[in-house]
Amino acid sequence: MHKQYIQAIVDAACETADAIVGAREWNTIEDATAMHELIFWDMIARKLPDLSAPDLLAALEISNGMRVSRTG
Repeated sequence: MHKQYIQAIVDAACETADAIVGAREWNTIEDATAMHELIFWDMIARKLPDLSAPDLLAALEISNGMRVSRTG
């Protein structure tokens, strides 16, 4: 699978999670972070079902040295 395709899905998942989490008020930052991670990884699992989380992280970290999730 092309790294650019994976990166586009990761970017879209982050943007979607950012928009959903940012649209409401949270009691704690931990609650917001947990929901962001849940949304992010759910979208990744739906769009890249054959790619494990460690493989995804390894592919993206090796290709550009960035973190996958933007929370924290």
